[in-house]
Amino acid sequence: MNAPLLLIPIAIEWVILVTTLAPLVLVGRFRSTPRVGIVVWFTTFLSAGGSVLIAFVVALWAYTNTVSALSRDEFGGIQWMIALAVSFAPWIALAVGGISLALVNQKLEPLVKTAKEVKPLLDLSKAPLMNFMGVPVSTVDVPFAYALATGKEILISRFAVDGLSQEEMDAVLWHELCHVREKHFALKRLSRFILALSPRLAASRALVSEIETLIEFVADNFALRHTNRQTLGQARKIFS
Repeated sequence: MNAPLLLIPIAIEWVILVTTLAPLVLVGRFRSTPRVGIVVWFTTFLSAGGSVLIAFVVALWAYTNTVSALSRDEFGGIQWMIALAVSFAPWIALAVGGISLALVNQKLEPLVKTAKEVKPLLDLSKAPLMNFMGVPVSTVDVPFAYALATGKEILISRFAVDGLSQEEMDAVLWHELCHVREKHFALKRLSRFILALSPRLAASRALVSEIETLIEFVADNFALRHTNRQTLGQARKIFS
């Protein structure tokens, strides 16, 4: 076996190691340093994704070498048959990758369809409220406490606006402002995309749960620079 081919089992072993140990080692470890935790979680999964990519690249490299070997060896000879057998491995890997992508598309399609259906409904009930530190804030007409930071704006339900004091409202807005500024909405979507790619892995489910928890800690820490813990705690009660 040529040295580059050894990268395939090494890469696969690393992916198995990451997906096995991440839920056991990383969960709950970064509550006091949530930003570090977010970096560690995504870096860990990025390394696993990079390992998969390396395995595919090496498989393709092996395929080109096999084609070259088949053209050099005598047709029907032992070496020719060995090279032909080895050539099936990259094709199997590519087929598995293609099937995986098709399954992912099937899983993502309902999510995309739902998002396309829900967003117009929110837009219909959306009304501009104010501009908070350069970020537009709009109310949505839903009969429960609701606050959401998208990539560009903050949405908060009229129910929540009516039920919060001015100090509590400010605490909520500081919290949501952090989500907007630090692109937390994109991080949540990325974690859920990883889950869609590998829905059966406990590590993927742990990633989504931890990222959503850690970004809340980050936003709380940011809000506490501008308000106090008691006010933030009171504001949270209406959303529970």
